Amino acid sequence: MKNALLLLLALSVLFPAAAGAQSLAPGDPAPELKVAQWIKGGPVDALDPDGTAVVEFWATWCGPCRTAIPHVTELAKQFPDVTFIGVNVWEQGKQDKVIAFVEEMGDQMDYNVAIDTDDGHMVNDWMKAAGQNGIPTAFVVQEGQVAWIGHPMSDLENVLEQIAAGTFDLEAARRRGEVRKRVEAFYLRAADGATDEELAEEGAALEALDAELGGLLGDGESFVAADMIQSARFSGAMEAYQKAVFEDAPAEEIAEFEAAARALAPEELDFDDIEARIREFAAERRNQMLMGSYFDAVGEEGDPAKAAELAAEIEAMDLDAETLNNIAWAILTEDYVVTRDLPLATRLAKRAMDATDGEAAHILDTYARALFDSGQTAEALEIQKKAAELAPNDDEIAAALKRYLEAAPPTEP
Repeated sequence: MKNALLLLLALSVLFPAAAGAQSLAPGDPAPELKVAQWIKGGPVDALDPDGTAVVEFWATWCGPCRTAIPHVTELAKQFPDVTFIGVNVWEQGKQDKVIAFVEEMGDQMDYNVAIDTDDGHMVNDWMKAAGQNGIPTAFVVQEGQVAWIGHPMSDLENVLEQIAAGTFDLEAARRRGEVRKRVEAFYLRAADGATDEELAEEGAALEALDAELGGLLGDGESFVAADMIQSARFSGAMEAYQKAVFEDAPAEEIAEFEAAARALAPEELDFDDIEARIREFAAERRNQMLMGSYFDAVGEEGDPAKAAELAAEIEAMDLDAETLNNIAWAILTEDYVVTRDLPLATRLAKRAMDATDGEAAHILDTYARALFDSGQTAEALEIQKKAAELAPNDDEIAAALKRYLEAAPPTEP
């Protein structure tokens, strides 16, 4: 497959979202910019009604996003008068992971970065409203209006050059956007199994429109129906493979879907890397479902027997220190936990402390809380003192230390 954009479109199935009716298109007023947290740069309270902005959507698990991010950084340097904003989506509650990813990217991700709101404002009012179901996706906003929507590796640079030169044609962009919806429908038909014969007429019509409009895909790429069909079939195979992995299907079934996807994969694609990312994301989702079931079981209408069974599964999991600490802290402090398994919280917090060599103040604080709530005040006091030494300016750690000191039995003279 020669067309790089088609390859990236195929890989966007890594996180399919339910398609909805399109209500946001070039020429429409841009939706409100509203995020939960700024990770890098910012804050950007609102888009400049007299300026240009690029709002790009991404996630840490998205391979094509990782590929596109350095390109967006280069564009940010090339167009310093344009405001560039990367919005992390579909990862609410994973701020630590998002922050770590941005730090890892370093100068390769050198523009404003934020996390979507807990209720998914940016996904709903931007992505879904525009009928966009895959990432990365970028929006260009010019003087308060959506000017362009597409993959950041496609025509974004060309659009920004035209805006800078004052030659951007919004009406042509609007029409091109309408035709692109036909391209997407064509793509989905091919992915769903339509034959070459069934696709031939529409494919020819789209190739003609591509020539008339000077390109539907952008970045100098011509629409070639055969390439789009191949990309779509690979996309369909990848979606089936991903679904089998997410649903923890029998190994033989997963292997069949994997073989089918590999057979359709472009030669330049590192399929092993994509496979690893899919399995990692599936494992994270299963872990989240397990945690949700556990906290339901220890809630007001919980099931103690089920909770004990799930607790054993959690303890058997190979979890990182932050996850262990977060689970322990939730068991110890969250109001929705009615039955607090203090021994489990203590063991998980101890594992987190050992994994960080006792050098993380917030993890020591959790372990001390577990010991204190379990009646081991002297031991809790010693651990909390270490936490206070590591974080002398942390008011919450200091308050906990004071509470443990007050609760400790008086020492003999």
